[in-house]
Amino acid sequence: MKLKENLVVRKIGNEYMMVSESGSGLNYTRVISLNTSAAYLIENVGHNTFTDAEWVELLINKYNIARELAEADVRKLIEKLQKENLLEI
Repeated sequence: MKLKENLVVRKIGNEYMMVSESGSGLNYTRVISLNTSAAYLIENVGHNTFTDAEWVELLINKYNIARELAEADVRKLIEKLQKENLLEI
C-alpha cells in the first residue's frame, strides 16, 4: 500500500497535520491530525510502497515497544487512513 500522492505532513506548533497539496498550494479543507508516531511513520515512507510489517518494525526500533503494541498502533493508523480514503492499496 502507499499514501496518495497529494498528501503532505506539516508540523504546526507541536501538532502534526496531514493536508492535501494541490498545484497551487495546500488545501486546508481536509486536515487529518496525527500524533508523533503516526507522523514519523508517514514521513519515513513518504509516497513509497510500504507494508504494515515495515511500519511495525519502524515503531519497535524507534520506541523500543512490544510487537503486540506496535501491531495494534499500526492497525489503528491504517484503519484511520483507509476510512479517510488516503491510501492506495
